[in-house]
Amino acid sequence: MNREQAREIALKSIQEEIQKHGEDAIYMASPMPGKNSWTNKEALDAIINDVPLEGLDVNLIDGVLELDKWKKERERKKYAGR
Repeated sequence: MNREQAREIALKSIQEEIQKHGEDAIYMASPMPGKNSWTNKEALDAIINDVPLEGLDVNLIDGVLELDKWKKERERKKYAGR
């Protein structure tokens, strides 16, 4: 999977969340000083601009790529053990 494909997956996912819950719904919360919650709109903006969420090192597109890598590695190990 390339970065653009991961971006499209992330966009589709956040757009579905926005349709269900609205732009102002909480996308993610974390107990930390300063900014500790992010809305669906903030997540959408971060995905469109390919940047981390404000105040974090979390890039949502990178998360999709990491999940894809993990799944492929898990499948590889599964078949290697046969």
